[in-house]
Amino acid sequence: MPSKKQTYHVYLLILALAVPARMLHAQTTAYAAESPIQEQAAAKPQTTGQTAEEASVLPGTTADGSHKKISLLFTMGPLGILNTESTTKSAPSPIVFTVGAGISVPLGARTTFEPRLAFFSNYYLWDGSNALPAEVENRTALALSMLIDLPAVYTFYRENSMFQAGGGLALLARYGILAGGVSSSDSGASGSAGGDVDKINAWFWSGCRFLYPELLGSWMFTLNRRLKAGAEQRIYVPLGSLINGRGLDGIMAGLNLRIIVQ
Repeated sequence: MPSKKQTYHVYLLILALAVPARMLHAQTTAYAAESPIQEQAAAKPQTTGQTAEEASVLPGTTADGSHKKISLLFTMGPLGILNTESTTKSAPSPIVFTVGAGISVPLGARTTFEPRLAFFSNYYLWDGSNALPAEVENRTALALSMLIDLPAVYTFYRENSMFQAGGGLALLARYGILAGGVSSSDSGASGSAGGDVDKINAWFWSGCRFLYPELLGSWMFTLNRRLKAGAEQRIYVPLGSLINGRGLDGIMAGLNLRIIVQ
């Protein structure tokens, strides 16, 4: 039989082992309870004053999730050209059909630079002072025209739609050739049809008539990650006409189908 003293020593030993074990169990339980809270705190994004839409934009992407890279731009549609001269000596304001292609170059999350080339043609005559749009029966020159658009564009995103507004400078490069069925020796305001064509070409490139400040707006719908389609409107203000006292003669407005391929 163990003595009372021995029994007392055994009891103290068991008590000494049990207390640290109990404390260790309590600490482990508390840590396990705090871990999910710590993980949630670590996973919670830091707020930096961003809007919800901006916070959802991943690095290297735009607000609609597409990658920031150069995209292809295609347009086609009618372009109206205002003619303020009397229709007794020139054509009514012509409407031509344009086909264009360009690129969309990202400058930021919402801004792009969109150079574009658009092509069209129409007839002109020379009245002794100005090159005027001409009807088929009074044509002298066929003007081959190329619009060089250089706009900067800002984009607004809303669900699957993309709204854009922009502006810049456009250059209108025109070169006239003798229209079909017209001979250079035919009569003209300058003395001959050939001389009229030379006058028309000189007029195209004088007095800043090739410079057009441009405004544009568009709406596009996202068909898939690589393809967007919609409509655009462009307005070209004739800087040369304003400088030369002809007001808005030659102002152009176009409405196009617009397609972007990424």
